[in-house]
Amino acid sequence: MKIALLIEYDGTDFAGWQVQPGVRTVQQEIESAFEKVLQQRVAITASGRTDSGVHAIGMVAHATLPEINFGLVKLTEALNAESGYDVIVRAIREVPEHFNARHRTLDREYRYTIFRRRTALYRNFSWFVRGDLDVDSMKRCAALLQGSHDFTSFSKQTDDVDHYRCIIDAAGFEEYPDNLVFMIRANRFVRGMVRSLIGALVEVGKGKLPIEEFQDLLDNPVEVERAKHLAPAQGLMLWKIRYPQEFGLWE
Repeated sequence: MKIALLIEYDGTDFAGWQVQPGVRTVQQEIESAFEKVLQQRVAITASGRTDSGVHAIGMVAHATLPEINFGLVKLTEALNAESGYDVIVRAIREVPEHFNARHRTLDREYRYTIFRRRTALYRNFSWFVRGDLDVDSMKRCAALLQGSHDFTSFSKQTDDVDHYRCIIDAAGFEEYPDNLVFMIRANRFVRGMVRSLIGALVEVGKGKLPIEEFQDLLDNPVEVERAKHLAPAQGLMLWKIRYPQEFGLWE
């Protein structure tokens, strides 16, 4: 049986999603829970990776299960009883054999929270930025992101991608009395992209990076400018992943 899992986690104490030797990761935590419940190893494949400290409320992964004699609701409960307090499987659904959590995505949505005052309650889920911000200029730059762009200037170099072009469907800020929330939705993301964009947008808001220079980094990507302004990981959350309706997954 092939299943899809909807996963939520607080990334504070994880060294990212992917299994790595000697550190705690989300993938490792869930696979360990599977092994305890089913008494055998089950490999899970996620829609993508998140870096150390990044959170998720809507991560999706797939796995192929051995034969089990209980339902998926009971399996969900059993996995959550064995996993850490900071990661839960929100739901599990059976999917066709051709489903692939990574390769069948339509788009992904991330959100990043910036606090404009000190916060104790949300300190692990936001970036506190001191001083005034020109939010209108930040919104103008966010609007420039829509469409197809090469995000070389706004990413970390990695060997597992062959290009840095992404198609942005939506990007913008929601403004609240105490905080700003940046939302971005795209067909794909490259490593460090959202954090790099947020870092640059905050520099625009502080008046340290002119709008024209931001646009030039977008229109004329250069290697030497890679991830020059990188926002902290704790403000970033993977919000939602969308798949074709044929799979009947979560909206």
